[in-house]
Amino acid sequence: MTDTPLYASRLWPPVRRRAADPSASTMDLLESLGFVGKTDATGVHTLLPLGLRVHDRLARIARTAFEERGLNSVGFPTLQSRTLWEQSGRWATYQAEGALLTTRSHSGEELCLAPTSEEIAVATVREHLRSYRDLPVRLFLSTSKFRDELAPRGGMMRGREFTMADAYTFDTSPEDMRTSTGLLNDACRAALCAMGLTGVFQAPADGGSISAGPSTEHLVLGDIGQSTLLACDYCGHRGDAALLTALPPFASDPVVNVIAFTLTTVDGTSTPAAVAIRSDLHVSPRKLAAASGAVHVELLDAEHLPALFGKHAGTLTPWDCTGTPLYFDHSVASLEKFSVSDGAAGLRTGVSWSGATGLPALSPTSSDLSQAAPGMTCGRCTQGRFHEVRCVEVAHVFELGTQYAAPMGLNFTDQQGRSRTPHMACSGIGITRCLQTLAELHRDTLGLRWVPQAAPADLHLTVLRPDLPGMRERTDRTVHQLRARGARLFVDDRPEPSGEKFRYAALLGLPRSLVLSPQHDDDIELIDRATSRTRRMPLVHIPDTWSTN
Repeated sequence: MTDTPLYASRLWPPVRRRAADPSASTMDLLESLGFVGKTDATGVHTLLPLGLRVHDRLARIARTAFEERGLNSVGFPTLQSRTLWEQSGRWATYQAEGALLTTRSHSGEELCLAPTSEEIAVATVREHLRSYRDLPVRLFLSTSKFRDELAPRGGMMRGREFTMADAYTFDTSPEDMRTSTGLLNDACRAALCAMGLTGVFQAPADGGSISAGPSTEHLVLGDIGQSTLLACDYCGHRGDAALLTALPPFASDPVVNVIAFTLTTVDGTSTPAAVAIRSDLHVSPRKLAAASGAVHVELLDAEHLPALFGKHAGTLTPWDCTGTPLYFDHSVASLEKFSVSDGAAGLRTGVSWSGATGLPALSPTSSDLSQAAPGMTCGRCTQGRFHEVRCVEVAHVFELGTQYAAPMGLNFTDQQGRSRTPHMACSGIGITRCLQTLAELHRDTLGLRWVPQAAPADLHLTVLRPDLPGMRERTDRTVHQLRARGARLFVDDRPEPSGEKFRYAALLGLPRSLVLSPQHDDDIELIDRATSRTRRMPLVHIPDTWSTN
């Protein structure tokens, strides 16, 4: 990051009097104070000089955290060919979701502005990987990503263009992959803490369209968050509703439903499967994927049910699933008596797994396949109940396994000379999201309040009466001395009244301010933004407490 001073008199956009209302929303403050600019495109923002300085410091912190743990930094292109995305099978998936920004070159080649980098990571490693001796491969990059969000919202929390600090690892085995995910989680935690994000916690999560394997979110609690988790009000256990274990509420007359799904394995094979679950609960596709080993789970199209099961949607029972894998959620596996659909006749009551007229005995094996919901009892402590909390997802770590490497033909030769597929993991830190989150978490009633490691400058040098003889020379001398000591400076040299300058310094929120006044030739006033404490001392006694990032 550059240490060239920023001067308010030369700053673009120009600093205006009464630039912002300190009670405004955080995003409004960032825009009014010249950190971020709006564009004509919804969900796309300009990083202005002050915001770019914060952004670059955060990106540098992330890169340092990963490089210190042995990762090599690379630069991947964001513009990628359809060919790569067809190889992984995600072109059609992302197109169906409406999330992929695509274009066509003059030569007719179809391209996309990638929202994520798994495909190009595999293609890059594929060019050079030969033997098990080449593994592990661990790569880090920071780049702009693009996602065609249907409803961009929250400023930079969920935009169409954003900066991600990503990492990709390739290992010989699942065990080594999990070692890499541990390293990635450690690097994310170190980076986020070094950025000044407080209260970061980890929670198991749904890998979404990126991963069918386990994943871990790094989150901070905050009302601006776009993520909703469940948290136990007794033991504090938190996580995604699709992954948490919850004890279902008591039901005096439970009804067992059967829901049919299509399970897709890593080799692309699709097979039907069914889940028996209590009618008031919902199946978690993420848990079903984990139980079945599938990489993709989706509801079976209702029009295919009669051909497979001889019945229509809403009328299936566990006894209709002969020849189809049938999973039993823990909400039904231990029931002694329950009801099932009886087709047009309604419900058949008094049914049990030991059998009934026309129904042979079944031996269900219990699996946790249901989603948790607010009000349910926590499955970990069995004492508290889950309630919703708003969070900001600032980082995510995924176990990818062979989900991308296998279909894209990435292989290596093992010690026995056999061709094997490496196991992947990846992580991502949202740099632009972290910028807005930091601004939100640390602001106060006076305006923004940057932590030292993320601030656009270390010191806000307020020059009073810069028009007086000698003040320009004194300003230049002070700037030179502080830069020699490693400080990054923002210099307010505008010919404005002192009250306006002090108000602006509080709004901008740099960690410390220095006041050069013509009334005090031999010393300088030091103001701490967090505590408002003011001290006067000679310049040489100003402590060197600024960040080195």
